[in-house]
Amino acid sequence: MKPFLRIKKPCEESLDKMHDLPDGKFCDLCSKKVLDLSNLNDSEILNIIQQNKGERFCGIVFNNQLNRSLQPEISFSQNRHSRKTTFTKIAAGVALTASIFNSYPAQTKTVTKTEFVSSQSKISKENQKEEDKTGDGTMIISGKVLIKGTNKSGPETTIHFITPQKVYSAKTDAKGFYNLEVPKESIKSENLLEFSPEDYDYEGQLMILKKEDLLKKNVIYLAENDVRKQYGDISAEGFYANEKSLVLFEGKKLDYKIFNKSYNIFSNKYNVYYIPKPYTKVFTPDEKIDDVYIAFIKTK
Repeated sequence: MKPFLRIKKPCEESLDKMHDLPDGKFCDLCSKKVLDLSNLNDSEILNIIQQNKGERFCGIVFNNQLNRSLQPEISFSQNRHSRKTTFTKIAAGVALTASIFNSYPAQTKTVTKTEFVSSQSKISKENQKEEDKTGDGTMIISGKVLIKGTNKSGPETTIHFITPQKVYSAKTDAKGFYNLEVPKESIKSENLLEFSPEDYDYEGQLMILKKEDLLKKNVIYLAENDVRKQYGDISAEGFYANEKSLVLFEGKKLDYKIFNKSYNIFSNKYNVYYIPKPYTKVFTPDEKIDDVYIAFIKTK
């Protein structure tokens, strides 16, 4: 899950009582500027978040802009690559630093290269039977994505099976079926799956599934996003790590300050999955950890 917006404290003042500004409103109740994000694209919103250094601010948004991954059309860091420090040097330093830390406890294998493995859905009929296990050390995770409250297939959705070393992905077919192949050795007692619809009119989901539940053909229901406006104290979740974050860079622990510095300069060079509570328990038993950042260098 990439950075997303969340309103933690809705504003008690009516918008009609606020003063108009070129880029939003001014609230006399709390003496603050309220930025109007409702007509901005994700790249513009990410620029504002970066300028604010991840701090909260008052804003106006549509409901369907909240709690979904922000997808920049153009990276907000792309104009910074004229700096003398190249990404190759930054990445090498990050990788070296990460190697100094102990390997992530739950993963004992040494990983030399991170891959994003995509498998296309192969189920074309609802009654088509698939073997849950294959003979080559892999396992098939299958199911169907529907729109909540109906039996209609949902929008094209990408399913991610997230581990610190690899993220395995598959897309649904026209009828909502998905078929995802993962190595058996990557299956743990509890596993994290992300369901990310291509259509922003629907909410994505994170879901923890036990090992035995992965063998079932699960049906996932996606809720429609609300297009009404909300306004209040906006936080940008998943943008900057902090002292209560666990950062896993290609399967190894990394200091959050080093991660923030590198990601702030070269965000378009990384794939980052942001895991909020309560889903952090899949990766760490430490209850003091508020969120987990799983990061990889893009291979393309």
